Amino acid sequence: MQNAMTQPSDDPSIAPANEWRRGWGIVVAAALGVGVGLTGLPFYSFGVFVKPLEAAFGWSRAEVTTGMLFLSLGSVLTGPLIGMLIDRIGVRAVALPSLLGLALGFVFLAWSGPTLATFYAAWAALALLGCGTTPLTWTRAINLNFDRMRGLALGTALLGTGFASIFGPLLQGLIAARGWQAGYLAIALFIAIVALPAAYFGLPRTSSVTTRPTPASGAGVSWGDAVKTSTFVKIAASIFLMILAQSSATVHFVPLLEDRGIAAADAAATAGLLGLSIVVGRILVGYLVDRIHGPYVAALFFGLPALALLLLLTGEGIGVARGAAILLGLAAGAEVDLLAFLISRYFGLRHYGAIYGTALSIFGLGAAMGAPLTSLALASYGTYTIPLVIGILAFIAGALIISSLGAYRTEVGSSRSA
Repeated sequence: MQNAMTQPSDDPSIAPANEWRRGWGIVVAAALGVGVGLTGLPFYSFGVFVKPLEAAFGWSRAEVTTGMLFLSLGSVLTGPLIGMLIDRIGVRAVALPSLLGLALGFVFLAWSGPTLATFYAAWAALALLGCGTTPLTWTRAINLNFDRMRGLALGTALLGTGFASIFGPLLQGLIAARGWQAGYLAIALFIAIVALPAAYFGLPRTSSVTTRPTPASGAGVSWGDAVKTSTFVKIAASIFLMILAQSSATVHFVPLLEDRGIAAADAAATAGLLGLSIVVGRILVGYLVDRIHGPYVAALFFGLPALALLLLLTGEGIGVARGAAILLGLAAGAEVDLLAFLISRYFGLRHYGAIYGTALSIFGLGAAMGAPLTSLALASYGTYTIPLVIGILAFIAGALIISSLGAYRTEVGSSRSA
């Protein structure tokens, strides 16, 4: 048995200023990696391709958004395996080839069609080739290099998803001018010339990932003990409900606005507000969890998108859409970094990759299901009313579950229930 505090250490050698001085390059690399990774650009840009693909091939919205199932395949099927691999060989050895694979996946997407089979195959290839680009990879590096300012460092690194969603209006313009294939090729090029070099130069070259481990980096609950605890079950259930509703709302946001008569360019610009709000949400969440009990922060931010969906359910017009985008963005700025923070604080870092990878698989399952289920409901009922109501209930349930978590573990090496 090995005891270690999961609360921030008082060691002056890891004072906040020293942590940032040592780790800023890792934060930059992680921010870009998260931004282009499976939960970043592929996810947040999906909505702007829906109608162009419908127009190009005559596919239904349900058929197009089923691609989300394959997008999430990488994290669902490989999350625990990638986590164990990172625990063993480090972030750099996993991240670099995965970024290259992700870029190739977008090239495959640009070549897909006119059959749905090639479209789905391209998404499956992207998900598997890029399976090491999920937040699991990047948060591992952050957690090992930050302790006192871990929340803020995670929030800053995970700003990448906010910037990823801001790409929506840019891609919309490119797609309008050059076609949907140009949109996918532009993403591939950005990964190759920006994100990959940043990871190459920013990530430590040591197999242990970190240049200076935090005091608790060698301690932690085993994977088998962690997944049997009520704490893990609550975290997993809450994050599943949250992302189920969030993925539905995010992917269908632009098509929903266009269905209500808002021009494609205005809808994409409104979705860009979601991206700006994600940036604010990341910083706010990171700042608050270093000072307030994490589950309380999570409950607050998991509850905000319920208000967003209520706005969309009861109102129309560009003003309502903008308010909903802001509230949705604040929530989207919370889920992945809160998951990483809570896993590290409740279960330690020794087996962080495997534990977080399992939680991320559950996250990926929810992300995969949300958009296609909403498309099926839309096809059956001709309205977004039922998905919006279900989304509101899912957000509220997720907030209530996460708020019930207790104090952080103080004996992360023991096997007692968390």
